[in-house]
Amino acid sequence: MKSFSLIRKLVGSSMWQNPGRAIITVIGIMASTCAVVWIVSGYDALVSQFDENAEKYLGRYDAILLPSAPPGSPQTIDTTLVEELRRDPGILELNPITQSRVSVTRVQKEGETTEESALGLLVGSRPPVNGAPPIDPILVGSPAAEPPYEMVEGSWFTSATSAQSAVISEGAARQVGVTIGDDVLITSLANQVRLKIIGIAEQPPAAPSLRGGRPPGRGARSDSTREGNGKPDRQRSAAPDAEEADGDSEQATDSPRLGLPNAYVQGPAVSAVYVRPELAEKINGFTATANVLQLSFRDGVKLEEFQSVWRDRFAAASPPVRAVGFEAIRGGLTSTRDISSQRSQAWAATGMAAMAAVFIIFSTLSMGVSERIREFAMLRAIALTRTQLAGIIAFESVTLAILGWISGLAAGWVMLTAGSQFMPDFFNANVVLGRTTLLLTGLTVIAGALGAAVLPAWRAMRIRPLEATAAIATQPRRFRWLSLAIPGLLLAAAAPVTVFLAPLPDPWRSWLYGTVTWPALLIGMILLTPLIVVLCERTLAPPLTMLLGLDVRLVRTQLSSNMWRTIGATLALSLGLALYASTQTWGYSMLQPFLPGAWLPDMLVAFHPIGLDDEGIEAVHNVRGIETDGVLPLAIEQARFDWGKAGQPPRVQRDNAVLFGLDPERSLAGESPFLNLHFVAGDRETAIAAMQSGEGCLISEDFQMSTEYEIGDELSFTPPNAPEETVTYRIAGVVSLPGWHWITKFSGVRRHFVRTATVVFASQAAVSRDFHLHRTEFFWLNLEPDTPLEKIEANLQAIAERDAGKSFQTEDAGTVKAYRPFARTTATETVRRAITLRAHDMIWGMSQLPLVTLIIMSLAVANAMLASVRSRRWEFGVLRSIGITRSQLVRLILAETILIGLVACILSLSFGLIAGWCGVGMAQYGGWFAGPPTFLIPWSQLSIGFSLTLLLCFLAGIWPAIQAGRTEPLKLLQAGKSAM
Repeated sequence: MKSFSLIRKLVGSSMWQNPGRAIITVIGIMASTCAVVWIVSGYDALVSQFDENAEKYLGRYDAILLPSAPPGSPQTIDTTLVEELRRDPGILELNPITQSRVSVTRVQKEGETTEESALGLLVGSRPPVNGAPPIDPILVGSPAAEPPYEMVEGSWFTSATSAQSAVISEGAARQVGVTIGDDVLITSLANQVRLKIIGIAEQPPAAPSLRGGRPPGRGARSDSTREGNGKPDRQRSAAPDAEEADGDSEQATDSPRLGLPNAYVQGPAVSAVYVRPELAEKINGFTATANVLQLSFRDGVKLEEFQSVWRDRFAAASPPVRAVGFEAIRGGLTSTRDISSQRSQAWAATGMAAMAAVFIIFSTLSMGVSERIREFAMLRAIALTRTQLAGIIAFESVTLAILGWISGLAAGWVMLTAGSQFMPDFFNANVVLGRTTLLLTGLTVIAGALGAAVLPAWRAMRIRPLEATAAIATQPRRFRWLSLAIPGLLLAAAAPVTVFLAPLPDPWRSWLYGTVTWPALLIGMILLTPLIVVLCERTLAPPLTMLLGLDVRLVRTQLSSNMWRTIGATLALSLGLALYASTQTWGYSMLQPFLPGAWLPDMLVAFHPIGLDDEGIEAVHNVRGIETDGVLPLAIEQARFDWGKAGQPPRVQRDNAVLFGLDPERSLAGESPFLNLHFVAGDRETAIAAMQSGEGCLISEDFQMSTEYEIGDELSFTPPNAPEETVTYRIAGVVSLPGWHWITKFSGVRRHFVRTATVVFASQAAVSRDFHLHRTEFFWLNLEPDTPLEKIEANLQAIAERDAGKSFQTEDAGTVKAYRPFARTTATETVRRAITLRAHDMIWGMSQLPLVTLIIMSLAVANAMLASVRSRRWEFGVLRSIGITRSQLVRLILAETILIGLVACILSLSFGLIAGWCGVGMAQYGGWFAGPPTFLIPWSQLSIGFSLTLLLCFLAGIWPAIQAGRTEPLKLLQAGKSAM
């Protein structure tokens, strides 16, 4: 107890005499705690609202009934079962709702402009497609007489308002940007209608996870065929107007079946546009069949009793049905994607904050040990043991951490409270400092404090009592520090060797990189820090001092003479900057293979969902703005591979491909072919001949790298319209197709499946024949220069509308009537611009936390400069006495801070380039490979982080520099002498 009291007094006295260092350290920990509070409080807010959101999800109902069909199968409820439930005396109200995928856009008012966005460019008011995930609100056809949920604004449907009006959920209203009285366009594959918003309904921010098994869209089927026989499970009835549908029955029967875009919701959608069922049928083009039943029970009826009565009937239904109540919904809320994302962000923020606490406290304690060598030596000489010296360091570390933690919690609460009022887009509206926030922030700072104290405590324990007799000059021990460079280089090289050179199986490579060599890269860069410090002193100090008008001898060895202090400040800055550099490098390098390449024509147009006859094809050729020879008809189908006995290659994640049937001679031959493809394997003439024979095909380079197929190997497919047949083509060439992923994602060529493995080029005649495609639906176009895209789209849309009123076949809805066929245009330049916008948003979103960490870590530099000024007061006094001016002294201190910033930039750049390069290389083993690894250094983006670093270092050194410059030489000499 006496020992603890002594330690407490010694620590308190030290902090009282040197408050600046303690204050800056506490502020740094407070800032890192605020960062954790900002992110983790969002997770706590979601957790605290599970009960409330479960009740909101149910609305005024007691339970919901859901079909238990396998993912990809029709999620509908048998109409016979619905009628049986209506006769159940225990059910007070039954509300069958039909949910379908649509696009929803706000109708702009005259003179109004909107900001360009990636989704607006790619989707806008076009029909939804299988390739793109649900982006817009879900269309819900509901016959409920009373609003299912509380109305935030406006009213529910009445007999007078149900014809051309809609009610929208609160979150969807924010997403689309509408309010009461605004008009929206609802677009499906079959129609487009304009509706007025008459009400806004309250619903929870996220839907619970109620789906069993693997989610669709990740390798699961999105059509309605069963695995065994390939036949549809069942077909729904015809279009609303049966007589008109019958008139087109022959055309509908001959048409290939399409897969309607999947809504990916099981249970009531929380982002929804509500309409009456009759209007939903007109929008969708098919008769509404319920896929969710909302139930209210009479007084005294419990869900458990209801389930026990209906269990056998639910199991016998086709598909089976299950009842979901409050507890199941609450449990589903705990496993949603939002929760998983928030949890991942919380752990990432915690890790960053823990590292921040380690480096800030480490730099403080390490500099404190260096400054107080004589003090510790005297304490050892008087009576203190080595353990007591270590106790002083540990107690000081924990004290600073606790003060910073408590201050950070208070500041975080103020930040969230103010932010939710003035910046709701960045801060959660519900301010919650829950158990998770308290636990993670507390563990972060305490663990960081104890970890940061280990090395300074070890250094303090090695101080000998003899060192109290005289001041011992610190000399640069470069050889000792530079000896760390060799193991550092070996550790840093382990990551690229693992990724690019080692002959390892994919699972072993991924495990080794994630658990061994990536951490080794981090440790290696830390060991290389002294070498980088010395190199920067040798190469950067002379031009910097010349720029500042100083003698280079004043700063030539300043960083290496105080290596502990320099390493602490450098690593603290590099924590955020290195992650920022690696994120930017990896992100923009990964973007390159997905950007549409020069091989693509100007535009791909799809005449959904019926296609064109010969007269329509001729009309496309005559559209003004299209080059004279700029129309290439295509036969496109998406089909499953038939892998045969060899089975699916391990690196191929999807079991289907999009086949492009085209005219080989016109597409590939000549000096200026329609498709300017680069052949990686094979030659153009041989490939054209093989394709014209109907047996050859071209595959993409990334697919060849994933499968290791060679020229002459066969690819077999199962036609969606004839599942009993097998179509086989022989590989005649391998071509580079950068950007095929996004061109196919939003253009509608993914007709049956959400994701696809590759695109395959074959003869148009062969694809049309083998896959039973009777009408031309797709065209590639080359446009005349400076032709407005809007004009081209309008002319093509007029051609599509010639077939209005005809029917088409779908895999899960049977016959659907196309009230308004669409010409879906996908301009290559528009896709390129949209991808770039989206990539910028995502990469900068991932860079926010590293930049916040960088700003926090600048406090470590301020701490280092305070320590530097204190330890060099005698030196500064001597320099001022022999003629150094105040301005020169200020510039001298700023030169040291800028050098530290430059060292951090070079260290971070080295780590970022290696980590980004390795991350790009690992993409080929992660299931989303897009071709040969492309390495790009985004200098313009990196310069932002480096400029911010140098600015923060400059700001961190201003106050210590001004303070030293204002102090008289005699006071500097006296203060320095007293510390010796």
